Amino acid sequence: MPSPNRRTTVSAPAVDAAALSRAVHDGQLVAWYQPIIDLSTGSAVGVEALARWPRPEGMIAPAEFIPLAEASDLVIELDLAIIRHALADLRRWQRTRPGFELSINLSGRHLDSPTGVTELVAMVEAASVAPGTICVELTETTRPDAADQGAPALEALRAAGMSVWLDDFGAGFYNLRDLIRLPVDGIKIDREFTAQLEHPRAAPLIGALTTAAHQMGLRVTVEGVETTAQADVVARLGCDLGQGYLWSRPLPVDELEGWLSAAPAASE
Repeated sequence: MPSPNRRTTVSAPAVDAAALSRAVHDGQLVAWYQPIIDLSTGSAVGVEALARWPRPEGMIAPAEFIPLAEASDLVIELDLAIIRHALADLRRWQRTRPGFELSINLSGRHLDSPTGVTELVAMVEAASVAPGTICVELTETTRPDAADQGAPALEALRAAGMSVWLDDFGAGFYNLRDLIRLPVDGIKIDREFTAQLEHPRAAPLIGALTTAAHQMGLRVTVEGVETTAQADVVARLGCDLGQGYLWSRPLPVDELEGWLSAAPAASE
């Protein structure tokens, strides 16, 4: 497995919503990717697409512009712009890596919008990629106005062949009750739990969540894995997938493709 990329970026001056809107409409935001690893084999089975905003004066930190987008329906346009780029890359990757998965972030505002989900389904169909390789991660920072009302939209995504995941599980809006009432296929355990694995209660909690998820037929990803020791623990607890700096930081597409060329594929 290649060593993790240690590239750093410099935060540019803070921006406002108007500048972000122009950037989205002008195509300034791009997709970077973080590999997702099968913990049982160590192979790269997919990537998560993440929004990045490069500017001449430096890289705008996601923490500076994502909250701006989520304050309005601008986040829908931002999500779809990143997804459009990522689907084009996925189509190319699947020519040599059949079954390679793409995780995409979707704000709860898509579920509130009458066209948010239909636009995504149409985009995936037009991209000529395998829908079953698209994992839709529902971000917790902005959930739909009523989670139960969002269930039909999630069913529409699943009917189109995509899987639905609850992102940052355990550290935000989504909770155990949502696993019962929402039609989902997996959970991504928040990095806060991984960071506290040295605490005697952290591993039992992750293990319990994983066992419960598996009994419901769900898959489990653990994010924020930074050390081999953490990877060994979550694998022993039964978690399916891992993501974190142990393997790689988020990378621009050219660097990601170099990383993939040296990483074992899922079939190896």
